[in-house]
Amino acid sequence: MIILITGTRTGVGKALAEHFLDQGHQVVGCSRKPAALDRPGYRHHDIDLTDQRAVKGMFREIRREFGHLDALVNNAGTSNMNHFMMTPEKVARDIFDLNFFAVLNCCREGAKLLQKSPEGSSAILNVSTVAVPWALDGQLVYSASKAAVEQLTRVMSKELSGFGIRVNGLGLPPVRTVLTRTLPEGMVDSLIERQAIKRMCTMADIVGPVEFLISQRSGFVTGETLFLGGVN
Repeated sequence: MIILITGTRTGVGKALAEHFLDQGHQVVGCSRKPAALDRPGYRHHDIDLTDQRAVKGMFREIRREFGHLDALVNNAGTSNMNHFMMTPEKVARDIFDLNFFAVLNCCREGAKLLQKSPEGSSAILNVSTVAVPWALDGQLVYSASKAAVEQLTRVMSKELSGFGIRVNGLGLPPVRTVLTRTLPEGMVDSLIERQAIKRMCTMADIVGPVEFLISQRSGFVTGETLFLGGVN
C-alpha cells in the first residue's frame, strides 16, 4: 500500500509511519520541520498543512511519483488548554486551520489519488479525541475543531462512497505525546479513570485499529468514529 500520514515527525504519526514501513508499505509523511525518519520506502515533505498551495504541491508530487494513494491518515493536529474566555481569536482560528481546514484540504486533494487505487477500496482515516464526547472544560476550541472533523467524516463517507473511498475516524484517549505533556498535573489520571480500560493508551494500542480501518478488512465500514479505551 501507499499511505500518506500527516504529522510524522513525532508521536502517533511517527509511530504509525514506522509500523507501516516495518510491514513493507510505502509511506509518505509530512511535517513543518525536517523528517525524523530516514528509511527505505519513506518520503517526507516539509510543509505547513495550513498553506493550501503547499498542500496541493505535496499531492502533485505524490501523483508524479506514485500515481495514486491507497490510504490517507489525517493525524496532524494541535491543541490549546485554556478557558474559552481567555482564548484569543487568532489562537482559535489557528487551531481550526490545522485541525479542520487542513484535514478538509488533504481529503479534497487526496480523494483525487485515492480513487485511482488499484486496491478497489481506498480509505481516509481522521484522528479525533475523547475531548469531543466528554466535552472537556478548558478544551472548547480543540474539541469543537475535532467535532467538526467527526461530522466531516460522516458526511464525506457518503459523498465519497461512489468513488470507492471509505472515510472513518479514530477517537484517541490520552496518549503520551507532546500534547498530553502540556496538560495540568493530575488531569491525565482523572481522564484515564473515566475510561473503561483504566490505563494510558500506548502506540501499540493504536496501530492495530489504524491498520484495520485503512485495510480491506474494514471494506464494509465507513462513516464511523471508533473510540479507544472505552468512553463512558
